[in-house]
Amino acid sequence: MPLLHILSQKNILTLTYTLKAGDAVIIHSSNNFNIYLILEGALILSKVFTNREIISFSILKSQDIVITSFKDLSRSNFFYKVEALADTYLLSFNHQSIQPYEKIIAIQNYQTSLRYTYMTEILAHRNTKDRLIHLLLILSELFGVVNKSYINIPLNISKLMLASIIGSNRNTVGQLISQLEYNRSIRYSKQKIIIYDMVSLINSTT
Repeated sequence: MPLLHILSQKNILTLTYTLKAGDAVIIHSSNNFNIYLILEGALILSKVFTNREIISFSILKSQDIVITSFKDLSRSNFFYKVEALADTYLLSFNHQSIQPYEKIIAIQNYQTSLRYTYMTEILAHRNTKDRLIHLLLILSELFGVVNKSYINIPLNISKLMLASIIGSNRNTVGQLISQLEYNRSIRYSKQKIIIYDMVSLINSTT
């Protein structure tokens, strides 16, 4: 039985969040009571540490769920940031209210956890350019809209966000994007990405 159907049929109390691109839900150890189901949209899940370091570790889409964990509440030196990359609708419900259906949650969480491997694949590259290209390929796979002569990625994603995901900085990402634009592989404008030549993009890796 799909999770959304269970929530509806069992009259489990839910809250709906409407996020615009750039909006975020912040989860601390003190308010870590809920599970979030993505009804529609795209999210990036990150840990933000007290020293301002940000580690992005998952790109999520429709029907994925967000479950966060703080193993040692007394030593939590981070919080979770769930940031929208496009207009996104989230359904929130208390973890305790869904306990009788833990198996359903476990199955859906396993499917979501497969997305975490994307970040492992990206960071496996030593070269920053290869990381960026791999990220663009993943974004096109998850969210790309294919047109006759290009692939549109309908997300609002800043250079700073791209840098955070691949473990780089905004200036380096800007330079790499300029190179890919010069080669006519992609177009980046107003935080939007269009891939014009997939073969050229793949061949740009080292």
